[in-house]
Amino acid sequence: MKRILLIYFYFGFVSLCFSQIISGKIQTENGQVIANVNVYLDGTKISTASTNDGSFQLDVQGQKSGNLIFQKDQYETSIFPLNQAIGKSVKVIINPVKEIEEVVIIPYTDQAYKDFINYFLDKFLGFDRENVSIKNQKILKFSYDKKNQFLKVKAPQTLIIENKNLGYTIQYNLINFEADFKKKTTSYLGTSFFKENNSKKNIILNRMNAYKGSLMHFLRSLYNNELEKEGFIVNHAKRIKNPSYPSEAELQKLLDHFEMVKAQRISNVPWTDELEVIAQKKSKNPEFLMAILKTKMKEPEFTKLKNGRLFLDFEDLLQVNYQKYFYEIKKGEFVKATTFSTQSSIVHPEALEFEVFQEGNISDPDLLILEDSFSNQNVSKMLPLDYQFGN
Repeated sequence: MKRILLIYFYFGFVSLCFSQIISGKIQTENGQVIANVNVYLDGTKISTASTNDGSFQLDVQGQKSGNLIFQKDQYETSIFPLNQAIGKSVKVIINPVKEIEEVVIIPYTDQAYKDFINYFLDKFLGFDRENVSIKNQKILKFSYDKKNQFLKVKAPQTLIIENKNLGYTIQYNLINFEADFKKKTTSYLGTSFFKENNSKKNIILNRMNAYKGSLMHFLRSLYNNELEKEGFIVNHAKRIKNPSYPSEAELQKLLDHFEMVKAQRISNVPWTDELEVIAQKKSKNPEFLMAILKTKMKEPEFTKLKNGRLFLDFEDLLQVNYQKYFYEIKKGEFVKATTFSTQSSIVHPEALEFEVFQEGNISDPDLLILEDSFSNQNVSKMLPLDYQFGN
């Protein structure tokens, strides 16, 4: 996924001692103040809104990392690192968006719309339509490149997502959603603000089960040097060529055969035993195999410290295994089940550095590639960054 360009125009800083209050004024480039701009710490329940004169104050409640979001429909969204704004007064300049790009399905049919909206909802929200839903999903815009089998989804306004299972309403600013059907990859990026609707015992239970074994749980455990204590096992993994998969020369023979059939527009081009063997090898075997080079790695083997800051830094792949015990309510108390299911995830740092933060998030999350369990943790399982286990 391409890296998102964070849109911000001007921040003027004036020191306010060591306060945890961030204050300032929001206006357009020509000086017009903007009221009712949502100001929030991304992924949390910490928020405020600008007043009629464009001013705002936000208590970040001891948070030290993350991104400040300045968002209002029909205006550019501004994103700025929290650690550069704590204890300061900021001047934020955002401008009305230019005409929104018209995005349509090509070709348009009722069935195509149904297929695309269902695909998007499955990947973005999950399969529980009854308890997790987008209240204003009609604002979604779809673009489909039929030749390259590439789907894009945009939302010109903030999505309102109701998650009855976890007791939250999420205001989600969808920046990008892309699906490459040829490569079988899906990625999305956005900012989120949580409002708590329900904290009944069954809701708390659902949150506990969503948290355990999640990427947030893993990153918090990594930050605190508690992976083993929290039940995570990290292995050094690498993909190697599968010797049972056809060679490049064999694949070329298959390609040449099909090109010949296509060029001559006939179906009786000889299909030899050799071609059948190659086709069978291709259909029955994956191109690559996962090799585990080392088990039970320690944190210093795939992280590094710089000036007291922790970075995920590893060249190959990390396989993260976790034995997930679900919690239950028995006699009014939360009890861990005696049986477990094994989760496995693949993390691709790809020799890039990702700073790990105490809240359970990382820098440049759109650049870290995830597979298996971590990649399946969609918005329906998302918790605010200020979530504490048992709340």
